Amino acid sequence: MTAPAPLPPILGVVSDLDGVVYRGAAAVPGAVEAFRAWHARGIPYAFVTNNSTKSAAAFAAKIAGLGIPVEEAWVVPVVTATADLLAHRLGRGGRVYAIGNDALFEALDAAGLERTTTDVAAVVVGHDDTFDFAKLTTGVRALLRGAFLVGTNPDPVTPSDTGFDPCVGALLAAFRTAAPDAESLIVGKPEPHMLLDALARIGTPASATVMIGDQLATDILAGRRAGLGTVLVKTGVPNPPSPGIVADRTIASLTELLDA
Repeated sequence: MTAPAPLPPILGVVSDLDGVVYRGAAAVPGAVEAFRAWHARGIPYAFVTNNSTKSAAAFAAKIAGLGIPVEEAWVVPVVTATADLLAHRLGRGGRVYAIGNDALFEALDAAGLERTTTDVAAVVVGHDDTFDFAKLTTGVRALLRGAFLVGTNPDPVTPSDTGFDPCVGALLAAFRTAAPDAESLIVGKPEPHMLLDALARIGTPASATVMIGDQLATDILAGRRAGLGTVLVKTGVPNPPSPGIVADRTIASLTELLDA
């Protein structure tokens, strides 16, 4: 097997969370050591996540609780990116039907959007562990009347303490099946929006910054689209075949990057 090409010197790090930094409530082995070492060396980092269940403050508190130095501004959550995109497209007062939880609702409210079930311009789907047929029906009817579909992320499953749970991609599949002609878009990875925001926050050049993730089709593809180096760590969700998507380096532990 051909050895992977060496990465350029790492001056900045953008990292996924679920499956890379932690899995459920526990830190992924090697993650705390790696981020503490980067922090000690003055290498800036930021976190991007397709997880739509928490705010930046909540994610920062969880990361800090593992022993990793972090500030709220170093976390770019998909709920904030989703609300910003919708506010830009619809303007303040834009009417949306939102499926998700408090983190998504609070982000939409803060962006000045109106959450409603009538005269809906967009159906917004985040993680919702109380999703049911009534919510599906309300959303589908809005889509059939001309609303467009927005998914916080396309992930079909997400890591949990006991294995893997269904995620937003599974819900989006139901809406797309029932309303196949509705316009739809994704905010989170593999789109590069959050990564470009993170890159601006840490202030390092893309050519010397790496995107670390556990998923080829989301994390690694987003990193390539944003122009970052890409590192696949084999600590999260098993990867299905993703033809044409190859990470610059594949590792078993983040500590393998400490010499880069």
